[in-house]
Amino acid sequence: MKISATYFKQYIPLLLLIMISFSSKAQYFGQNKVRYKKLDFKVLQTPHFEIYYYLKNENMLKRFSQDAETWYKMHQEVFRDTFLTKNPIILYNNHPDFQQTTALQGEIGIGTGGVTEALKNRVIMPVMELNSQTRHVLGHELVHAFQYHVLLEKDSISLENVGKTPLWMVEGMAEYLSIGKKDAFTSMWMRDAMLNRDIPSLKDLTNSNKYFPYRYGQAFWTYIGSQYGDTTIVPLFKNTAKYGYENAIRYTFGYDDKTLSGLWKNSIDAHYKPMLKADSSQIKITGTKIIDNKNAGNMNVAPAISPDGKYVAFMSEKDLFGIDLFLADAKTGRIIRKLTSQISNGHIDDFNFIESAGAWSPDSKQFAFSIFSHGKNQMMIINVANGSTVSQTAMNQVQQFGNLTWSPNGKDVAFSGMVEGQSDIFSYNLDTKEITQITNDVYSDYAPSYSPDGKKIVFSSDRAAIQNKNINAALPINLAIYDISAKEVKNLDVFPGANNLNAQFSSDSQNIYFLSNRDGFRNLYKYNFDGNTVDQLTDYFTGISGITEFSPAISVSGTDDIVYSYYRYQRYTLYNAKLSSFKAKRIGNQEENFDAAILPPMENYGVNIINSNLNNFDRFEKIVADSMKTVA
Repeated sequence: MKISATYFKQYIPLLLLIMISFSSKAQYFGQNKVRYKKLDFKVLQTPHFEIYYYLKNENMLKRFSQDAETWYKMHQEVFRDTFLTKNPIILYNNHPDFQQTTALQGEIGIGTGGVTEALKNRVIMPVMELNSQTRHVLGHELVHAFQYHVLLEKDSISLENVGKTPLWMVEGMAEYLSIGKKDAFTSMWMRDAMLNRDIPSLKDLTNSNKYFPYRYGQAFWTYIGSQYGDTTIVPLFKNTAKYGYENAIRYTFGYDDKTLSGLWKNSIDAHYKPMLKADSSQIKITGTKIIDNKNAGNMNVAPAISPDGKYVAFMSEKDLFGIDLFLADAKTGRIIRKLTSQISNGHIDDFNFIESAGAWSPDSKQFAFSIFSHGKNQMMIINVANGSTVSQTAMNQVQQFGNLTWSPNGKDVAFSGMVEGQSDIFSYNLDTKEITQITNDVYSDYAPSYSPDGKKIVFSSDRAAIQNKNINAALPINLAIYDISAKEVKNLDVFPGANNLNAQFSSDSQNIYFLSNRDGFRNLYKYNFDGNTVDQLTDYFTGISGITEFSPAISVSGTDDIVYSYYRYQRYTLYNAKLSSFKAKRIGNQEENFDAAILPPMENYGVNIINSNLNNFDRFEKIVADSMKTVA
């Protein structure tokens, strides 16, 4: 799976993205890449896979292997296909290691989550920061493995013809089979398209670079699966590879692609329009627009407002040469300067910007952020006044980390990081240079934030979902509080079935502001400790969001200003508002309704295989230890 940092400009042709042909000397491809360490791979065999790994975390490896076999059973029900030989999976412990792989030719960017080859069917991927992401990417890539197997081996379709299959069909199918129709993030994109009166036809999806193939492709396949049944998916896909999508649609449904496009568009309109309130309140934005495509770029993300409320640092493609870090006046949006750039700073191989944001020092004079450098993440701290580098630090065994937060006393920087495929919270002492591991468990702990009084750290975690034995393929991400003096973690019992992310404390440490999709939309909420109450602060029809669902999109200052990233017109625009300016609506802590997260149509009119299986992922029988054997 690939999440491109420049998806709104240009898509790489399908053959370059996922249909990489490998000769018998494939193992020598990529040897010209810079490699910073040698990895000692072993091979674990399961009933249907050979997993190449160097992971020492046996529990993580076991879960990964079991998930691979579960995905195999689920995809097999759709494809009606069987692997006669064990399918190879090359697993890296983290993304920096994955970027150095010699199994693939060419550079791997920060946005590439995994790759599946066509001829050898090798799945190549890293362990992701969240358990749910790893599971999703694995499921997505194994769809590709089935796609290639059923076309190239069983139907003997040429690789050239397979390469002519539209990217939105290939990637959208992988998204639908690994996520399903309940997806608040893709639904946000579809609501935006409806508001813009820009729902593409299938011809538009095929011929234009304007429409992101993953999101629109997923929405299309959801429509096909729900309207005609999941048993229609593979025949349509195979016929497309053989005859092209226009002929395949006519052959499968009896009418042309223009008619099918119209039916799909009508379904989107009929589903989402009733959710749009007549008073237009859902498209009235609170606050002042400070950064948009007029003074910056189309993608203005990872905002971080300074504690004194005067400045905002953010990532943008403003200068068109790539993603850079900018400094702006938080009140007016005036761009003050480029803080640093990958092009001008030879120490930066890439910014860790897609799902990470930086942190300000308490005095608003320095800014810390995560970069890729020499095969690992490193923390760079710069002097905001002149842009000079104060320090650049590797975190030893924590080779991948992001989402930094600076302690109120200025002595520590906390972050979420990965060691041996496990995501935990760590802190780094700027004086002693010591790293302290705050959490150490099987749960994914993510995006910490200090309270201004220095007593707590709030973060997002899947611990509540795992502890409550969630059976869905998706693991909800809830909020947790770490008490620094007691060294204890407590779950916040708020919207247990939703993804609750990007938590930030108010200046008095009495409230937590966070983003949630608890009603299928993506809005801002406030949790109050004293009353154990929740208020909804925004009611936006699209949502507050970064590049992905897990990207940071809000930042709160010590003056109780908030800068947030609003998604509209396929762009990310930054707004600044006083927290007191939002209209608060009291809602129940358990109040959830995910109708708006469902991709249309709401009902399933045909055979429902995919969503039923996704909803019961952990009810599939798991392979036991005797079915897993290390052979090398």
